[in-house]
This record gives sequence, structure tokens and C-alpha cells, in this order.
Amino acid sequence: MISLKESVLNCRININDDDIFIDEFNKLVENNGEETYRIVIQILTDQDLESEEAKKNWIEIITHRENISNALDRKISLMTAITDYLDSYKESLKEHKIVEISTYEKAIKESTHDNLTGLFNKAYFRNALNQHLSLAKRNNTDLSVLFLDIDDFKEINDTLGHHTGDDILKIVAQIINQELRSSDIAARFGGDEFVVLMPNTYKTNALVFSERLREAIMQKPIKIKDEILQITMSGGVAGFPVDAQNVQNLLNLADSALYRAKGAGKNNISLFVNDKRRFLRIKFNRTIQIKRLGFRNTRVLSGTSKDIAIGGILFENKEALPIGTKIQVSIPVTEKSDPLLLIGTVVRVEALGTDNFDIGMILSFKEMEKTAKDEISKFLIQQSDPRQAQPTPK
Repeated sequence: MISLKESVLNCRININDDDIFIDEFNKLVENNGEETYRIVIQILTDQDLESEEAKKNWIEIITHRENISNALDRKISLMTAITDYLDSYKESLKEHKIVEISTYEKAIKESTHDNLTGLFNKAYFRNALNQHLSLAKRNNTDLSVLFLDIDDFKEINDTLGHHTGDDILKIVAQIINQELRSSDIAARFGGDEFVVLMPNTYKTNALVFSERLREAIMQKPIKIKDEILQITMSGGVAGFPVDAQNVQNLLNLADSALYRAKGAGKNNISLFVNDKRRFLRIKFNRTIQIKRLGFRNTRVLSGTSKDIAIGGILFENKEALPIGTKIQVSIPVTEKSDPLLLIGTVVRVEALGTDNFDIGMILSFKEMEKTAKDEISKFLIQQSDPRQAQPTPK
């Protein structure tokens, strides 16, 4: 989400015809108010006026340009009109400067972008996150943040030098930029830390993108002199509104998930999980069946559930399932009832042995019938209260 100053500047840079620029500028005024006059005067003359005075000056400049053009019977440029207007009529603005657009373009870029990587900088990112979070609250939509940093980057700097470290930061930034979706915003947050804002994205979907990005970075060989380096990154994902309600908490939780990923062995992405669980979770040992969604004649796998809650299920399986995979799980609840069918997304895969994996799945209630959620709730209540518990299938 670009600032108003960037909008005015981009309009000026990209439109060579002064008449078209003036028409487009008027549209910006309609959409953004009289603050736009203050910004255009600041960009074109380096004068910082109050909005009301800037509006008066702008209208007089446009009128002055029309008068001179009529007198000369030819169009004069906007910058010529501004210069003549300020020199001839504005004693109070004698210290004005007619600023080259390229100079302002450079200044704007330096104020919003990281000089080394070309990504947005921390200040710009925080401002964009504030704006998108406000939009998400207003529109009742999801938003996710991914925190990333390069594994063992200090060791790279210490052994290969800071120049090599800078080259790696540039390459990583380039890959991040290539993988971004059009609505995403990426920034260098500081040092070897990067952060990605994903508007209108629930955190399990953000995890899928994050895994793709991690894979892309891992698969990019980096040649330093005669040595080929394989760079890996770890990351953490947190989402609004499920995890946090404000900018700082959201960033803190994504950072917390990043450290969890580091502690799990690096080169992986972790979702933030609140240890103070909102839902009852119980130990639950059953033989279950697992099947991927979206494929015909998909093999049915057999696994063993470990625990279950309203929000998800943990089970053991002989095959690893890629993070982000949508699966259906069939669980026998009682001897007399039909199996419970759950649909969800794989968010955790942990190797327990050569052919043994813990799989964590978050339930996708949007894709399940409401009755499925009700059945889980009833079952959990029964299991937590021995007086209501049904006989366990043998």
C-alpha cells in the first residue's frame, strides 16, 4: 500500500503530458483530499505549505499557465509556469527550488527501501502493516505475517566475510521478491531478518507459501569463489485475528514462532501455537484412515491418532505428508456410530524414525459440515466426563 506522496510522485514521473498529469492529479485530490495539494507543491518547489495555502497556490499556477499559453498561442510546460509564477508573484516564496523529479524519486526510494537488498525497509513495513491491519479489522478478513532469517548467518560472516554476507542477503531478497504474490509486501527487517506481509491470507495458507519460499531459497546454489553454498532459512508465521489483534503482538508472535523453528533444527517454518489452549484437548488413541483431497483414486493410508481438540488432531503415520496438504481423516468414535470424517490442512510434520512421522492437522471448518464440529464437541465433553463416556472400541 503506497503512500500519498508516492502516488503523486509516480503520477508525475510516469506521465509526460502536463495536461494529462493535471487531470490525473485532480483525481488524486478527489480520492485523498486537500492534503494532496500540499504534497504536489512540496514535490515541485520544495516548499512545505499548509494544505489550504498550497491549494490556493496550485489553482493560481494552473490559471497562470493557461493565461501565458493563451498569450503566446502555444502550450507552455507546467514547470515553466511554476517558475514564472513564483518569481513574478510570490515574494514570500523567493527561496523556492525547482526540484528535479529524479532527485525526489531517489529520496523517496531511500526513505522506503533498504539500500542493500532493494526490499522495503522496516519503517515502511510497519506503516503498511498498520494500514492493512486496519483494513482487515474493518472488512473482517484474515492477515498473516512471516518472519524469516538466514540459518547460521553469523558463521557465514565470520568465516567468509561481510562482503559475502551482503551478496547472500541480496540473493535471498531477490528470491523472496520473485516468489511474492502481487498483494504481498516484503521487507528487510534488520540484519539477516526478513518479513513478509500477506493480506487476506489465513495462516495455514500463509504456511504453504512460506514453505514454497523456504524450498526456493534452499534449492538455489550460491557460488562464492570456488565454493558452492547452500543457504537455508527458518521462519515463523502468525495471523490476525486468530493469534493477535495489534501490530506489535503480531510481529512478536511471528518472531516467537521463528525461534521455535530454530529450536526444531532450523531450515523449517513454524506456525505460532498458543500453549494456553483455547480448546479442550484430550489423549485419543484410535486407528484412523487418511486420504488426500482433490485426487481421484488416492491411496488410503492407515495411522494412529494421538490427541484431538476442536481445532485439530495429532496422529502418527508411516509416510510424511507435505505441509499444506489438505486431507480427510476418518476416525472410529464408537462401535455403533459411523466414523467421524474430518477435513483439514497439514501444518506440522516431525520425523520420529525412518518410517514414522507425527502429523499435525488443523481442521478446516469452512470445508466441513457444521454437524462434524458439533459431533467433535459432544465427543470431547463425553470423554472429559467419565459419567458420560461411551465404551471404547476394542
